[in-house]
Amino acid sequence: MTVASAAIGTVRDLLTSGESSSGALFALTEPVQLGLWNHDTSTGRVMAHAGLVQLAAKLPNTEETIAAAFACQAGLRSAWIQIIAARLREAGKRRDAAELCQAIDTLGEASRRIRDELPHSSLQATGHATLETGLFGASAEQAVVWPKLLRVIGATAELIEGQRGQAVTALPTVEPLDPKRTWCSGRLLQMPGVDGTGPQELTFVLMGNCGPFSEAEQVGGDIESQAVMRWVLCRPWIMLLAQVVFVQEAWEAEQISGRLTLELAEDQLANPYEPSRVDVVVTTPEGDEILCGTLADLVRRVLARLGVTLLARPEDAAQLDQRLASVVRLLLEKKIWRFEPGAGGGRRPGFVVDDEFSTSCYRAFGSKYFYRLGSVLTAAIRSTCEQWARDKLSESSTTRGRELPDYVAERVTG
Repeated sequence: MTVASAAIGTVRDLLTSGESSSGALFALTEPVQLGLWNHDTSTGRVMAHAGLVQLAAKLPNTEETIAAAFACQAGLRSAWIQIIAARLREAGKRRDAAELCQAIDTLGEASRRIRDELPHSSLQATGHATLETGLFGASAEQAVVWPKLLRVIGATAELIEGQRGQAVTALPTVEPLDPKRTWCSGRLLQMPGVDGTGPQELTFVLMGNCGPFSEAEQVGGDIESQAVMRWVLCRPWIMLLAQVVFVQEAWEAEQISGRLTLELAEDQLANPYEPSRVDVVVTTPEGDEILCGTLADLVRRVLARLGVTLLARPEDAAQLDQRLASVVRLLLEKKIWRFEPGAGGGRRPGFVVDDEFSTSCYRAFGSKYFYRLGSVLTAAIRSTCEQWARDKLSESSTTRGRELPDYVAERVTG
């Protein structure tokens, strides 16, 4: 494997898993200074940061995101900018105003630098053909690469020419039994999945694996309830969603301060144990019931409050509700959540904390790690729900309560 292909593969690892043990990127200093990733010398690992995820959101695919990361290197960037300047000079000679305007729009804050480079414009090979072929499928001076060059330089212009990129503070390692340390600002969280066969080798990134413990993770001497609680603590998505129903129960116990409910609409009742959408309803202390959004919407808002970034491309993040369906099924199977078909008092079918798990939260092990140390999640979920409801109310200028399903409007107004 060449140095170039190893480096490309490592950036790909960062975009998919968030972390790598490869040292292939240690020589690339600019992405570190711009906050795309960081090196941890004590562990020899490289971990992605939110800046890399944000960069990916500006580009159409993973391949161009990888190329954009390399476009941050000063020498390579200068060579590519000279090629872009040459292409724009050609368009100017053709008086192709449409191409020029589109290119300038794409380049954004890099366009002024391109103009300054016009005297040095060149369509000669850059001397980085091996790397460029690995990134683009052809060397950078080839016409087929021109649209890609525009996009990767434009996507990174804010960081470099706009001078808004900056290095980020190194993160502490993930410690599942210390939620305050684990759920710190700057952390990345993988998308959820229940098919993992064991723990991934992750030191700084919150893993998406929601699967059962591997043999190596099991702790001898754990009674059943403690083993379940340990599994909850060691699976970030399970921990987060367990905290949601824990907050729900604690909030309702206050009786005078509103409540949070997780409901199923009519179109989800055919498959209540693996729903593709769970609705989040917040009731204010004044009695207004607000359909705020879906469970995925709540997760995104809680993560934003915590400063945790979902490691996913926009099109994948948009499928989060569907991805959470199998996680909900697992929560029900493990008796963390419980499905309630609906009862008196106008309640809709939905989910609450399982009684057995609720009790476990206050036993010695659960009380220490889930209840007390997990308060960082508890507070974030509660604050997010309260602010979300206020935001929804301020957006609405029509009725008290929900604007969407009629059954809620009837409950609020009737």
